[in-house]
Amino acid sequence: MFRVKAAFQQTASLLAPCRPSSALLAARHRPLLQKRLFTDERPAVGGRVFETTAAEFDKDVLNSDVPTIVDFYAEWCQPCKMLGPLISKAVEKDGRVNLAKINVDENLELAGDYKISSLPTVMAFRDGEPVAAFIGMRPPAAISEFVKDIAEGTEVGSAGRSA
Repeated sequence: MFRVKAAFQQTASLLAPCRPSSALLAARHRPLLQKRLFTDERPAVGGRVFETTAAEFDKDVLNSDVPTIVDFYAEWCQPCKMLGPLISKAVEKDGRVNLAKINVDENLELAGDYKISSLPTVMAFRDGEPVAAFIGMRPPAAISEFVKDIAEGTEVGSAGRSA
């Protein structure tokens, strides 16, 4: 037992000069510690898919620095369930626009404000204004084209050219 303790002490004394002091570590990492790595603000990047509500709509959609496509859907709507994954995939793949999903059953007033009468309804917003929309299910190629048009600012009014 004595030999193990003596060997440990000898090893520790040999390593002591190699270990930097806490003051040296603090000085070396001060720029990293002073720099704020996480902020409450979200960067203006596209490709986000998220749920939002009427209370958050202004912040998430109307005041967004990134063009935002809004998918008005309901849990009971079968075409909504088919469209949701397709449009999410297209937005994530493109990466220049965001997708906000709004459950109309939980946000009736917002659906009324935008005169949503059929589901699914997809609207694109740029600078706080609706710029394009379509109603109903569309083929994947038409959805990708719609997302691309919104990202490039060449809105055509509807996916597949028929609303």
